[in-house]
Amino acid sequence: MQQPPESLKFVVLLLIIAVRPVWAASGDLLDAIEYYDQQLDHYFVTAYADEIAALDGGRFPGWQRTGLSFKVLDPATAIPGVLPVCRFYGNPLAGLDSHFYSASATECAQVKQRWPGIWILESDNVFLVRLPDPVSGQCGSGSVPIYRTWNARADDNHRYTTDATVQRAMVAKGWIAEGYGSPSPVAMCSPSGASVVPPACTLIASSASPLIGTNITLTAICDGNPSSYAWTGCQSTTSSCTATSASTGFRRYTIIATNASGAGAPAYADVTWVEAPPAPSCVLNVTTDSDRPVVGSLVLLTATCSNNPTSYSWSGCTSTSAICLARAPGPGVIAYSVSATNAGGTGAPAGAAVSWQSSGSIPPGFCSQYPSFLYTQAAWAENAIYTSPFFDDPAFAWNGVWVVQFNVSPAALRGTFGRTTVAEFSGPATSRDATISTIPCDFRATDLTGANGPLSRSTGTTTNNAFVIGSPMPGIPALQPGQTYYLNVRNWSVESNSISCPAEQRRCDAFVYLVP
Repeated sequence: MQQPPESLKFVVLLLIIAVRPVWAASGDLLDAIEYYDQQLDHYFVTAYADEIAALDGGRFPGWQRTGLSFKVLDPATAIPGVLPVCRFYGNPLAGLDSHFYSASATECAQVKQRWPGIWILESDNVFLVRLPDPVSGQCGSGSVPIYRTWNARADDNHRYTTDATVQRAMVAKGWIAEGYGSPSPVAMCSPSGASVVPPACTLIASSASPLIGTNITLTAICDGNPSSYAWTGCQSTTSSCTATSASTGFRRYTIIATNASGAGAPAYADVTWVEAPPAPSCVLNVTTDSDRPVVGSLVLLTATCSNNPTSYSWSGCTSTSAICLARAPGPGVIAYSVSATNAGGTGAPAGAAVSWQSSGSIPPGFCSQYPSFLYTQAAWAENAIYTSPFFDDPAFAWNGVWVVQFNVSPAALRGTFGRTTVAEFSGPATSRDATISTIPCDFRATDLTGANGPLSRSTGTTTNNAFVIGSPMPGIPALQPGQTYYLNVRNWSVESNSISCPAEQRRCDAFVYLVP
């Protein structure tokens, strides 16, 4: 960040040495006025009458009132429960030029001990405030929170405010909230007198749909400086409460906060407790750049799992997500597997084996007619398969073919229906030709018997190939249990009888949705 000019630093140091604080009468409440310098991106607050006059009079160009202030007590006030606030000035020679305030004697002593010559003590008592409860951060009756945020930069600057929305706005900009309690820490308490209205609260639940047997935290954020809290549905006397449930269903939790002016309106949070889901069930799809991948090429392993997994554990491949990329160091068969976990536990591993070759082989079926083909072994289960994570060229090339092999389960029920859907993924809509055949890369004329061409064909930017298990039906081909079939996809426009993916685009990624 740009540092202030040396002349400005010198003037600020002069102010520290030369100005004699001018206070109101002993025991009076004073206004601590906030200023902001846009060039420095610094905030400054002072209750010194001379400093306020100098800043308002333009003695220090760039500093302007923000319109915010808070009450403090004259340092000579003799009433119980208030504490002196120390003030330090960050030495510009150390890259600072900022002020720091604290009502904690321990914190004041630590600053003096840890940063001598860097943070210069101006006074042990610039004004008086109260301290909040060190655990809850609550201010006592007749006082309101003073929030402190730190810019977390080398040019240390803090902002002090009694406006909770200002604190939240600073935290949203990357500043760090400092003080006592949570979720909105409080640094000091302004002795501003009792609230004139009852508290207004917002109640927040850490989860709106927690699992039975787990804990959630209910937190009330209130203005009006509450002195007590009354809960319904949860046991607590503070602004936060921990709740759990042994049964499923809807629960409404309510809190009413009270201050010297009375009880505020109830605030509530609605929660629906749910059972833990079943452990995930996964299938594993394998995508390579040929049906017999060569050592050194890429294999894309994609896990499709039910019941919303929260984590994945791989064997034979390194990943923490549902996708894993691997290469083989040498020829041979390598077994890969994945298991997924959610709140209900860890499911059984899903596995697949890849036979790595030392050299290339003759393409299967009619695939030698095309410059390249991407090859996926798909499990017989409802799942989605994407080409985009396969980043090795040519992948699903503009002039290539994507072959998805699937084996109909021997247990597939005759008379049941299924389909395959192909659509664009992460790119412009692309016309495609999709067939189901017993032969890879088969784009011959359709033959419902499958003897001299694919059993099924669908064209367009989204294709749907329906099928039935067992015996064919009018217009719907039949797939047989235990048999192997291929979904063949190419970037092709039937209307123009030409490739539909631009050559300069190199590839047109797609996804297949298999519904057996």
